Amino acid sequence: MKHKKNIKSKKVESESDSDEDNMSMFKEAAIDSVLTCDLNKSLKRGPNQKIISYSLYGKNPRYYKLLQELIVKVKEFYPGHVMRVYHDDSINKSIICQNECINSHVEFCNIHKIPLSFTDTNKVRNLNYVHSMMWRFLPIGDTFVDLFMSRDLDSQILQREVDSVEEWLKSDNFGHIMRDNPVHGTHILGGMWSFKVDKARDLGRKIYKKIIDKNIGSKFNPNKISKKGYDQFFLSDHVYNEIKDNSTIHDSYLCQRYPKSKPWPTQRKGDCFVGRVGKCNETGLFKVCPNKCRPVDHKDWNYC
Repeated sequence: MKHKKNIKSKKVESESDSDEDNMSMFKEAAIDSVLTCDLNKSLKRGPNQKIISYSLYGKNPRYYKLLQELIVKVKEFYPGHVMRVYHDDSINKSIICQNECINSHVEFCNIHKIPLSFTDTNKVRNLNYVHSMMWRFLPIGDTFVDLFMSRDLDSQILQREVDSVEEWLKSDNFGHIMRDNPVHGTHILGGMWSFKVDKARDLGRKIYKKIIDKNIGSKFNPNKISKKGYDQFFLSDHVYNEIKDNSTIHDSYLCQRYPKSKPWPTQRKGDCFVGRVGKCNETGLFKVCPNKCRPVDHKDWNYC
């Protein structure tokens, strides 16, 4: 009996040592890790997340009108992805549980409470100095995120977009940029780009650090009023040159201005274009696209 007691004692001691080693490894890994949503939510979902990211602030009905449709469409078009909505305290808080509590693929992330610790929920970072439309870029530096897409809450998810994303995912490129209108004359539109975080994690972390840098934040959010377009100025200055040579860039009108771009894989329906505010009309008409922006084997696509 004495012999058995010693064996049991050694086993307990061994398990205790193992637990301590695991905790030590966890703490060591956590030191260099970044989470960009609520600690408990992040730990519950775990690593390898695929995020479709949005920003929501204020009470403008324009940004709430399509919310329910987007929740449904994200699940339909992007199964296995999480719809993440970054917000501040200006929104109607009742909508959080109304949507999050009944949809397992939806989570709201308060930018006033971004985790600074893997173990202490009280240690948080307040990112109220970051331009509100740049909150949706935060997953690019998240340790638990493998893929992130930045989108607009006032734009529908079209099959055309999904086809574009699928072509990109099949490629070796870690970046994805879409332009689908003659007025999309900027390097990267804030709600029309994506990034394979797991394929370029160091670069993702580099971009993330610029997003949360207070000096950079003040430049792209003067007077903290989130002026329209400043998120895209940031993307032009700090992201485009970093990803353009390793990106799939779909452009239906400005392919000659941006020579690294390629035609969209599917033909446009009606007046629908990716990034359009509100709903489109599949039987409507849009502007004829330049011949050089059409696929080589589909020069007959006047509306490419």
